[in-house]
Amino acid sequence: MFLALVSLAEAAPFDNLKADLASCLRFEADGASSARDRSAKSRADYALQRCAIEVERLDRADGRRLRGDQGLSPSTWSVLRSVFGSGGRRGSSGRM
Repeated sequence: MFLALVSLAEAAPFDNLKADLASCLRFEADGASSARDRSAKSRADYALQRCAIEVERLDRADGRRLRGDQGLSPSTWSVLRSVFGSGGRRGSSGRM
């Protein structure tokens, strides 16, 4: 029973990091689209730059890395896909 409670307690902060990143990306992408006429890619790049701290926090919490993931954790990629769609791993910036 104690082990189950510890697992749930550790999962909640991790989920909060993912939610924080998703909120930041949506906020910044929406701001970029209303402030300037930008393509979806440039809005995503702008949002990633503005949310760099949240990306780093999530990547530190999830130490997993796979070859070809541009240094981002699977958790970060899942948030990027949920916010920007499934075309996430391409781009000139190397981050998406």
